Amino acid sequence: MCNNKFKILVGGYDMSELKGIPESMLIPLVAKARETLSDMPIIDDPLSVKIIKEIDDLVLDTYVDWLSQLGISIRTEILDEIVINFIKHANHPFIINIGCGLDTRLSRLKLNKIPWIDIDVPESINLRKRFFNETYFYKMINKSMFDYSWIDDVKSNVHFKEDSEILIIFEGVLMYFEKEEVQAVYKEIARSFDQHHLVIASEFCSKFMTKHTNNHPSVSKLSSKPLFKFGYNNVAELKDILPGSWKVVKEYNYFDRYSHRWRYLKWFKYIVFLKNRFNNKIVLIKNT
Repeated sequence: MCNNKFKILVGGYDMSELKGIPESMLIPLVAKARETLSDMPIIDDPLSVKIIKEIDDLVLDTYVDWLSQLGISIRTEILDEIVINFIKHANHPFIINIGCGLDTRLSRLKLNKIPWIDIDVPESINLRKRFFNETYFYKMINKSMFDYSWIDDVKSNVHFKEDSEILIIFEGVLMYFEKEEVQAVYKEIARSFDQHHLVIASEFCSKFMTKHTNNHPSVSKLSSKPLFKFGYNNVAELKDILPGSWKVVKEYNYFDRYSHRWRYLKWFKYIVFLKNRFNNKIVLIKNT
């Protein structure tokens, strides 16, 4: 994947065949593995370490720069907190992770008895199935998020009920699509699930980053050169894409955590103009 200097085979699967957005799935996996192996880790993700070792130890030194490792680790911590809090307060939680890649959250948080569906394009799910097994509570759907038949698959799940409370996660996904495409996905989700209590946790980049993907220290190294296409600087800009019943209830900026790890960038958290333009955010959205 990264520079394609060597071929990585996983159970006979040639990972160099991954193209476009799916090619980026190793970046968060490596970031979490490297963070876990560091001296004072933000997260503890032994399964990511195990998967990396099964793939090839070489990728630990190939895919991820320190900024990406830190940002992904903070992103992971924030989303873990959101998931735990959602489950704590929901009577009948049901979680959908769109663009899951090789995410390990279900295992890391030991949510073995929470209905959980991971969704990604077929090439990503095919690889995922080499490391993860479906269970009575956990299922995988190998479809694009724009193939809205995944919604029918979700609704036919044995655990999906009229009173299910739904959390949908978009982690490291939406920045790769145009504003109109993100808006369309949100609109379809609202149409299909707004009768339920619905929480959306979405990661976004800034407008600045959409203009500088070629300078991203990790993504720019991928052979297929995927581009960031949609981002925002001020959270109020999201009003244009949110269905009428949805409301932003919280924004998490990565600069607000672990200032000592941001090195020279730690001062950006005090300068709103820079804080909003030089880091990603998690936005928590609820239907009202």
